[in-house]
Amino acid sequence: MFSFSFRHRLCLLAVFCTLCLTASVAQKAQPAGPVVKFGVIYPDQFTSSTADSTASAVILYDYGEVTFDRNDNDLWLVSQYHVRIHIRKKAAYDRATIQLPVRIGHLGQHESVSDFEGYTYNLVNGNVSTDRLTKAGHFTEKASDQLMIEKYTLPNVHEGSIIDYRYTVRTPFSVGYNPRTWRFQQDVPVKWSEYRITIPDYFYYKMLLSGYLKMIVNEQTKGKTHLLPGQDDVQTSVYRFAMKDVPAFREEAYMTTEDDYMAKIEFELASYQLPDVTGIRRKDFSVGWDAFDRTLLNDADFGGKIKRTGSMRETAKALLSQQADTLSRIKSAYEFIRQNIKWNDEASLWSTESTKKIIDNKKGNAADINLLLIALLREMDIDANPVVLSTRSHGRINEAYALIKKFNYVVAQVSVGGKDMLLDATDPYVTLGMLPVRCLNGTGRLVHPTKPRFVSLLPLERDVEVYTGTFTLNDDGGISGKFIHSHGGYSAWNARREFAVEGKKKFLETIQKQRPAWQIEQATLPDGVSSSGAFTTDYTISIPEACSRAGDHLYFYPMLTEAHRINPFKETERLYPVDFGVPIEENFTATYTLPKGFRVEEMPKPVSMSLPGDGGRFLYHISVNAENQLLVTSRFVLRRPLYYAEEYGALRELFSQVVAKQAEQVVLKRATVAETR
Repeated sequence: MFSFSFRHRLCLLAVFCTLCLTASVAQKAQPAGPVVKFGVIYPDQFTSSTADSTASAVILYDYGEVTFDRNDNDLWLVSQYHVRIHIRKKAAYDRATIQLPVRIGHLGQHESVSDFEGYTYNLVNGNVSTDRLTKAGHFTEKASDQLMIEKYTLPNVHEGSIIDYRYTVRTPFSVGYNPRTWRFQQDVPVKWSEYRITIPDYFYYKMLLSGYLKMIVNEQTKGKTHLLPGQDDVQTSVYRFAMKDVPAFREEAYMTTEDDYMAKIEFELASYQLPDVTGIRRKDFSVGWDAFDRTLLNDADFGGKIKRTGSMRETAKALLSQQADTLSRIKSAYEFIRQNIKWNDEASLWSTESTKKIIDNKKGNAADINLLLIALLREMDIDANPVVLSTRSHGRINEAYALIKKFNYVVAQVSVGGKDMLLDATDPYVTLGMLPVRCLNGTGRLVHPTKPRFVSLLPLERDVEVYTGTFTLNDDGGISGKFIHSHGGYSAWNARREFAVEGKKKFLETIQKQRPAWQIEQATLPDGVSSSGAFTTDYTISIPEACSRAGDHLYFYPMLTEAHRINPFKETERLYPVDFGVPIEENFTATYTLPKGFRVEEMPKPVSMSLPGDGGRFLYHISVNAENQLLVTSRFVLRRPLYYAEEYGALRELFSQVVAKQAEQVVLKRATVAETR
């Protein structure tokens, strides 16, 4: 009766959720919400109030309701929408063109948009004028073989206009059985956002809420509907959710994808049971993690690719003959795949190419490469298994809910010394056991037939930068000397990658562009790019006007060009966690030989500041030794990759201290004759 294409449609969606609502929702008094009648606008509605004076528009009302229907022997989702927006600035004019994606199914069925009505309202001399959408304002574009775009452009939109529109989308189950994600939060303020859905008890949906804002309405009631011919009425669960005065979502420093933070609700069909002439027909998709693991392992494009394969047998034998211990064998397989198969920059959970084609073409997506690595390791009698994960741009997973659509990447896992080692052969610049930054996203799932579990994706390496300088100041205010910049961990990974892509000449040009005050007299750069160890560059430089002069005084910044100039955290408060991806450590040490006849008159006071719970630290100290040398030490450490919103104030203050202290000057004064005796 009903057609489902499970895996491929689940892979279309990419969102993150933090809370599952089942059939039990607490009952309490719920606000009725505003009474909004389509097409009825009053003059006082043109003065929409919001605390955000910078907003280009305000969504006054955003309403969606989903029900189930039957037509032509198929089930349909019927979604009705009503949206009212106050256009405040020209930047929001594009909101008057409503673009609705319409999916086309593989069985000839497709979604449809019907009953679209739209009006533009303007306040003219205290009266409300009305302009209605005409046929000329509607046209259809073909985006692909699977997608059409219905466009509706409302007329006569100006600053101050209110647009009001409603429409219905009908979706056959053969095209999509998951209701579309509802976003309570958007990039402009929302005065009222309400979503309702009525779900027949034939279906079990996982309903997932995410974000950092509170619901003002969260209720469930029971009802009945007649859905299937020849069957009695079925009970329904009727849900209502709403938010009020929702602030605009704005990206802030050190965030992953916006879907990790925005307030929204989404759905995934976990199972259904439908009565027919033969009885009850049931189907489970991914109700729990056991089913999740089985689905992957039984799929030809996943589990089928990690079985021992004859095409890798000779390679495995050759690699085994060259290495004795387990770690060396793992490394040899890892390097073989990295050197022979190039990543095509596509993240994927599925390997859709044959092993032979991947090897022949010498390229593939993430699953092609890492599942092939697992197969090769298994041919070498090493117990290797897949770990599936979601990349940082795809959104975090939630360990409570087994949703395949949340995952878009796979890496290899082996055990070394009783500990997990995770391998990603897509990247030629990471060290053995180190994942690219894109993979550092909470936890992954070890897919195993008997011992599946969750695996931490916390980085084992830090982002380390060490600056070491030995300089001489002259009495004209110039500085010259040696400067060494050493990268470790993820900083080394990034430097190796840039060096390999740009080459020596362009790499050096980039350094010069970032530090225009430098005159580079000599630069020692690596001869080649190693995938392990530190990446170190050594410079002989001069900065002719490093110091400013005023009479007998010289003023200079002891951090030279390496100081933090800007605090990335502008806002006084923050709702969202701060995600650096990796722990960070920066060390700057420099020795300045002062010009003859000068002494230090004033220098920055030392500072030592720590985050609560030993989460990080900033140390800054300057001293003068017996040889009239200025010794500068700055150490900045963030020991964790993630800091929660309640830790934001202390983190922001730490960065403020770093910026302020590193901006302070050292003051030198020419000594008098009496002082020099």
